[in-house]
Amino acid sequence: MTDSRPKPVRFGDLGVRLASGLAILAVALAGVWAGGLWALALGLALLLLLLWELHRMVTGDQGFAAPAMLVLAAAAAASAIATHAGLPMLALALLLAGAAVLVPFAGRRAVFLGGGLVYMGGAVSALLALRAEAPDGLAVVLWLVFVVVAADVGAYFVGRSLGGPRLWKRVSPGKTWSGALGGLLAAGLAGLVCALLAGWPPLRVLSISIGVGIASQCGDLLESALKRHFGIKDSSRLIPGHGGVMDRLDALMGGALFYAVLRFLGIAVSGT
Repeated sequence: MTDSRPKPVRFGDLGVRLASGLAILAVALAGVWAGGLWALALGLALLLLLLWELHRMVTGDQGFAAPAMLVLAAAAAASAIATHAGLPMLALALLLAGAAVLVPFAGRRAVFLGGGLVYMGGAVSALLALRAEAPDGLAVVLWLVFVVVAADVGAYFVGRSLGGPRLWKRVSPGKTWSGALGGLLAAGLAGLVCALLAGWPPLRVLSISIGVGIASQCGDLLESALKRHFGIKDSSRLIPGHGGVMDRLDALMGGALFYAVLRFLGIAVSGT
Protein backbone atom coordinates (compact mmCIF):
# COMPACT_ATOMS: atom_id res chain seq x y z
CA MET A 1 0.00 0.00 0.00
CA THR A 2 1.38 3.41 -0.93
CA ASP A 3 1.71 6.15 1.62
CA SER A 4 -0.74 8.92 0.69
CA ARG A 5 0.40 11.31 3.39
CA PRO A 6 1.80 14.58 2.02
CA LYS A 7 5.55 14.80 2.13
CA PRO A 8 7.06 17.63 4.15
CA VAL A 9 7.87 20.75 2.15
CA ARG A 10 11.49 21.60 2.80
CA PHE A 11 11.24 25.15 1.52
CA GLY A 12 7.61 25.87 2.35
CA ASP A 13 8.45 29.05 4.27
CA LEU A 14 10.83 30.40 1.64
CA GLY A 15 8.43 32.96 0.15
CA VAL A 16 7.63 34.71 3.44
CA ARG A 17 11.23 34.52 4.57
CA LEU A 18 12.45 36.03 1.31
CA ALA A 19 9.94 38.91 1.32
CA SER A 20 10.64 39.82 4.94
CA GLY A 21 14.37 39.40 4.44
CA LEU A 22 14.44 41.75 1.47
CA ALA A 23 12.47 44.40 3.37
CA ILE A 24 14.85 44.18 6.33
CA LEU A 25 17.86 44.27 4.04
CA ALA A 26 16.61 47.39 2.27
CA VAL A 27 16.17 49.31 5.55
CA ALA A 28 19.49 48.11 6.92
CA LEU A 29 21.44 48.95 3.78
CA ALA A 30 19.91 52.43 3.66
CA GLY A 31 21.11 53.19 7.18
CA VAL A 32 24.53 51.63 6.64
CA TRP A 33 25.00 53.42 3.33
CA ALA A 34 24.05 56.82 4.79
CA GLY A 35 26.34 56.42 7.79
CA GLY A 36 26.68 59.11 10.44
CA LEU A 37 23.57 59.84 12.50
CA TRP A 38 21.48 57.57 10.26
CA ALA A 39 23.68 54.59 11.10
CA LEU A 40 23.56 55.55 14.77
CA ALA A 41 19.75 55.74 14.70
CA LEU A 42 19.50 52.36 12.95
CA GLY A 43 21.99 50.71 15.31
CA LEU A 44 20.31 52.09 18.42
CA ALA A 45 16.82 51.11 17.23
CA LEU A 46 17.99 47.55 16.53
CA LEU A 47 19.79 47.33 19.86
CA LEU A 48 16.72 48.48 21.78
CA LEU A 49 14.57 45.88 20.00
CA LEU A 50 17.16 43.19 20.72
CA LEU A 51 17.23 44.08 24.39
CA TRP A 52 13.43 44.21 24.57
CA GLU A 53 13.29 40.69 23.14
CA LEU A 54 15.92 39.53 25.61
CA HIS A 55 14.05 41.11 28.54
CA ARG A 56 10.81 39.55 27.31
CA MET A 57 12.50 36.17 26.99
CA VAL A 58 14.15 36.25 30.41
CA THR A 59 11.39 37.87 32.49
CA GLY A 60 8.20 37.18 30.55
CA ASP A 61 7.36 40.90 30.74
CA GLN A 62 6.49 42.33 27.31
CA GLY A 63 6.33 45.95 28.45
CA PHE A 64 8.91 48.68 27.93
CA ALA A 65 8.63 50.39 31.32
CA ALA A 66 9.97 47.66 33.64
CA PRO A 67 12.92 48.94 35.74
CA ALA A 68 15.38 46.41 34.28
CA MET A 69 14.27 47.30 30.74
CA LEU A 70 14.82 50.99 31.44
CA VAL A 71 18.35 50.23 32.66
CA LEU A 72 19.01 48.22 29.51
CA ALA A 73 17.71 51.03 27.29
CA ALA A 74 19.73 53.73 29.09
CA ALA A 75 22.97 51.74 28.91
CA ALA A 76 22.34 50.89 25.25
CA ALA A 77 21.71 54.52 24.29
CA ALA A 78 24.75 55.78 26.21
CA SER A 79 27.08 53.17 24.70
CA ALA A 80 25.84 53.77 21.15
CA ILE A 81 26.34 57.52 21.50
CA ALA A 82 29.83 56.98 22.94
CA THR A 83 30.72 54.75 20.00
CA HIS A 84 29.42 57.35 17.56
CA ALA A 85 31.61 59.92 19.30
CA GLY A 86 34.68 57.75 18.67
CA LEU A 87 35.03 56.50 22.27
CA PRO A 88 34.74 52.69 22.03
CA MET A 89 36.35 51.97 25.40
CA LEU A 90 33.88 54.32 27.10
CA ALA A 91 31.07 52.52 25.27
CA LEU A 92 32.31 49.19 26.67
CA ALA A 93 32.61 50.67 30.16
CA LEU A 94 29.03 51.94 29.96
CA LEU A 95 27.78 48.51 28.95
CA LEU A 96 29.62 46.88 31.86
CA ALA A 97 28.28 49.52 34.24
CA GLY A 98 24.76 48.90 32.98
CA ALA A 99 25.19 45.17 33.56
CA ALA A 100 26.27 45.87 37.15
CA VAL A 101 23.36 48.23 37.79
CA LEU A 102 20.93 45.51 36.69
CA VAL A 103 21.69 43.33 39.71
CA PRO A 104 19.36 45.03 42.25
CA PHE A 105 16.57 45.24 39.65
CA ALA A 106 16.76 41.76 38.16
CA GLY A 107 18.40 39.52 40.78
CA ARG A 108 19.56 36.21 39.33
CA ARG A 109 18.16 37.15 35.96
CA ALA A 110 20.76 39.92 35.79
CA VAL A 111 23.25 37.27 34.61
CA PHE A 112 21.28 36.78 31.38
CA LEU A 113 20.24 40.42 31.01
CA GLY A 114 23.68 41.82 31.79
CA GLY A 115 25.44 39.28 29.62
CA GLY A 116 23.06 40.04 26.78
CA LEU A 117 23.58 43.78 27.22
CA VAL A 118 27.35 43.45 26.92
CA TYR A 119 27.17 40.94 24.05
CA MET A 120 24.52 42.69 21.98
CA GLY A 121 25.67 46.19 22.82
CA GLY A 122 29.24 45.21 22.00
CA ALA A 123 28.19 43.79 18.63
CA VAL A 124 26.20 46.89 17.64
CA SER A 125 29.00 49.16 18.84
CA ALA A 126 31.46 47.12 16.77
CA LEU A 127 29.33 47.62 13.66
CA LEU A 128 29.01 51.36 14.30
CA ALA A 129 32.76 51.68 14.87
CA LEU A 130 33.56 49.70 11.71
CA ARG A 131 31.20 51.86 9.65
CA ALA A 132 32.90 55.02 10.93
CA GLU A 133 36.39 53.84 9.95
CA ALA A 134 38.03 55.71 7.08
CA PRO A 135 38.38 55.22 4.20
CA ASP A 136 36.68 51.84 3.73
CA GLY A 137 34.18 51.60 6.60
CA LEU A 138 31.20 51.21 4.30
CA ALA A 139 32.90 48.52 2.21
CA VAL A 140 33.93 46.57 5.33
CA VAL A 141 30.44 46.57 6.82
CA LEU A 142 28.92 45.54 3.49
CA TRP A 143 31.49 42.72 3.22
CA LEU A 144 30.66 41.57 6.75
CA VAL A 145 26.91 41.57 6.12
CA PHE A 146 27.36 39.84 2.74
CA VAL A 147 29.50 37.08 4.26
CA VAL A 148 27.10 36.48 7.17
CA VAL A 149 24.07 36.39 4.87
CA ALA A 150 25.88 34.06 2.49
CA ALA A 151 26.77 31.72 5.35
CA ASP A 152 23.15 31.70 6.54
CA VAL A 153 21.72 31.12 3.05
CA GLY A 154 24.31 28.47 2.25
CA ALA A 155 23.59 26.60 5.47
CA TYR A 156 19.83 26.85 4.88
CA PHE A 157 19.83 25.44 1.35
CA VAL A 158 22.58 22.84 1.76
CA GLY A 159 21.24 21.65 5.11
CA ARG A 160 17.68 21.29 3.88
CA SER A 161 18.75 19.69 0.61
CA LEU A 162 21.29 17.18 1.94
CA GLY A 163 20.26 16.71 5.56
CA GLY A 164 22.46 14.28 7.48
CA PRO A 165 23.83 14.19 11.02
CA ARG A 166 22.75 16.97 13.37
CA LEU A 167 25.27 19.63 14.31
CA TRP A 168 24.07 19.96 17.93
CA LYS A 169 20.76 18.17 18.29
CA ARG A 170 20.11 19.11 21.90
CA VAL A 171 20.41 22.84 21.19
CA SER A 172 19.25 23.18 17.58
CA PRO A 173 17.72 20.00 16.11
CA GLY A 174 17.28 21.54 12.64
CA LYS A 175 20.96 22.32 12.01
CA THR A 176 23.16 19.75 10.29
CA TRP A 177 26.85 19.29 9.64
CA SER A 178 26.17 19.48 5.91
CA GLY A 179 24.47 22.85 6.41
CA ALA A 180 27.31 24.14 8.57
CA LEU A 181 29.93 23.17 5.98
CA GLY A 182 27.78 24.58 3.17
CA GLY A 183 27.55 27.84 5.10
CA LEU A 184 31.32 28.06 5.49
CA LEU A 185 31.84 27.38 1.80
CA ALA A 186 29.35 30.13 0.93
CA ALA A 187 31.02 32.52 3.37
CA GLY A 188 34.42 31.91 1.80
CA LEU A 189 33.10 32.40 -1.74
CA ALA A 190 31.29 35.59 -0.72
CA GLY A 191 34.48 36.89 0.83
CA LEU A 192 36.46 36.16 -2.33
CA VAL A 193 33.92 38.05 -4.44
CA CYS A 194 34.22 41.05 -2.14
CA ALA A 195 38.03 40.86 -2.22
CA LEU A 196 38.08 40.89 -6.01
CA LEU A 197 35.68 43.83 -6.17
CA ALA A 198 37.46 45.87 -3.49
CA GLY A 199 41.04 44.97 -4.42
CA TRP A 200 41.74 43.36 -1.05
CA PRO A 201 44.21 40.45 -0.52
CA PRO A 202 42.19 37.37 -1.60
CA LEU A 203 43.75 34.77 0.71
CA ARG A 204 43.54 37.08 3.71
CA VAL A 205 39.89 37.87 3.01
CA LEU A 206 39.11 34.20 2.36
CA SER A 207 40.51 33.09 5.72
CA ILE A 208 38.86 35.94 7.63
CA SER A 209 35.54 35.32 5.88
CA ILE A 210 35.59 31.65 6.88
CA GLY A 211 36.34 32.75 10.44
CA VAL A 212 33.39 35.15 10.29
CA GLY A 213 31.26 32.27 8.98
CA ILE A 214 32.24 30.10 11.94
CA ALA A 215 31.58 32.94 14.40
CA SER A 216 28.21 33.68 12.81
CA GLN A 217 27.14 30.06 13.25
CA CYS A 218 28.30 30.18 16.86
CA GLY A 219 26.15 33.29 17.34
CA ASP A 220 23.20 31.41 15.88
CA LEU A 221 23.79 28.45 18.20
CA LEU A 222 24.16 30.75 21.21
CA GLU A 223 20.72 32.22 20.59
CA SER A 224 19.27 28.74 20.01
CA ALA A 225 20.67 27.61 23.36
CA LEU A 226 19.19 30.68 25.07
CA LYS A 227 15.76 30.10 23.56
CA ARG A 228 15.85 26.42 24.47
CA HIS A 229 16.80 27.32 28.04
CA PHE A 230 13.72 29.54 28.35
CA GLY A 231 11.48 27.19 26.37
CA ILE A 232 10.52 29.49 23.50
CA LYS A 233 10.65 29.07 19.71
CA ASP A 234 11.15 32.66 18.53
CA SER A 235 12.59 35.68 20.29
CA SER A 236 9.40 37.52 19.23
CA ARG A 237 7.02 37.69 16.27
CA LEU A 238 8.01 41.08 14.94
CA ILE A 239 9.14 39.82 11.52
CA PRO A 240 6.85 37.53 9.47
CA GLY A 241 8.58 34.27 8.64
CA HIS A 242 11.65 35.14 10.67
CA GLY A 243 10.49 35.45 14.27
CA GLY A 244 12.21 38.34 16.00
CA VAL A 245 15.07 40.75 15.48
CA MET A 246 17.34 38.54 17.55
CA ASP A 247 16.51 35.59 15.30
CA ARG A 248 17.75 37.60 12.31
CA LEU A 249 20.78 39.29 13.85
CA ASP A 250 22.19 36.47 15.99
CA ALA A 251 24.63 35.42 13.28
CA LEU A 252 25.65 38.99 12.42
CA MET A 253 26.38 39.75 16.07
CA GLY A 254 28.71 36.76 16.31
CA GLY A 255 30.49 37.70 13.09
CA ALA A 256 30.77 41.37 14.07
CA LEU A 257 32.33 40.60 17.44
CA PHE A 258 34.79 38.17 15.86
CA TYR A 259 35.95 40.75 13.33
CA ALA A 260 36.06 43.47 16.01
CA VAL A 261 38.55 41.33 17.95
CA LEU A 262 40.63 40.92 14.79
CA ARG A 263 40.62 44.68 14.25
CA PHE A 264 41.71 45.19 17.85
CA LEU A 265 44.64 42.87 17.10
CA GLY A 266 45.47 44.88 13.98
CA ILE A 267 44.10 42.40 11.42
CA ALA A 268 41.83 43.73 8.67
CA VAL A 269 40.41 42.49 5.38
CA SER A 270 41.95 45.45 3.61
CA GLY A 271 45.39 44.36 4.79
CA THR A 272 46.09 47.75 6.37
